[in-house]
Amino acid sequence: MHRLYVNQRGIVGQWDAMYARYLKEIIDYGDTFVGRNGETKALFGCSVTVDTRVGFPLTRLRKMPIQNLFREFLFDIGFDQNVSALGPAAHFWDFLADEHGELGASAYNRQWRMWPPSAQGSQVPNEVLSIDRPVDQLQRVILELRQSRNSRQATVITHNPTAFKPGCPPCHLGLQFAPSSDGHLDVMVPARSNDMVVGFPLDIARYAIILHVIAKAVDMRPRFVYMPSANSHVYENCYNIADELIRREVRDECQLIISDSWDADLEFPLEHLKLEHFGIANYEPHDAVKVSVN
Repeated sequence: MHRLYVNQRGIVGQWDAMYARYLKEIIDYGDTFVGRNGETKALFGCSVTVDTRVGFPLTRLRKMPIQNLFREFLFDIGFDQNVSALGPAAHFWDFLADEHGELGASAYNRQWRMWPPSAQGSQVPNEVLSIDRPVDQLQRVILELRQSRNSRQATVITHNPTAFKPGCPPCHLGLQFAPSSDGHLDVMVPARSNDMVVGFPLDIARYAIILHVIAKAVDMRPRFVYMPSANSHVYENCYNIADELIRREVRDECQLIISDSWDADLEFPLEHLKLEHFGIANYEPHDAVKVSVN
């Protein structure tokens, strides 16, 4: 199993240097496969660790759509599975929607905020199931960490085996939040599939946002984002883009800003987050690169 260890505990590194190294290892050492979307180079069993105290992991190797990143985050923590709720960010997802714009189980919020209730009569001895209402996993995490400062049960399941043939099964299997003894909060996000040029640069930033938001809601300090990845890949139509990104100069870190106008102490704090609560400081990226979803 190939393991890419980046910025392990005690090692301070710039996110773009880590990301460029990740891309280079895939291009140089990845196995070549041909699948539903053509040729890819891929590595199995990579693991990356980001220390958000060093900076916010939004790449500066190419200009990223910051407002759409925040729109996707708000969509992911919302309750609407229609792409219209994404506004200008809808074009990232509309190819997965049905004729009415519904994403269904392809939308992360379907699992995170509305995990389907169990059917009446499906219980077995010694278990209690949610029968009459969906399960709000993110809200349950907030309650768990507010009540138990050292909980190992602050988990969210994303992969839903009861959803047959969604437009695209979620690429990330779940989240586990882990508090430390000194008041920090970490999150681990195991991934089944990582498109390293198109999706991953947005995904790693999105999970850093989630970590910051949950930490603020439970009065902890955000620290590590761990992402072990089963399949990290670059598509053939992105080989040249990856090579260009690897050659670009690493620039200084940027920082995520969450406005104090958001009241994180509310009973249901996520419902009160808005686009204007978020910003990025010191973001000075290289030129944008045109990419398309594979």
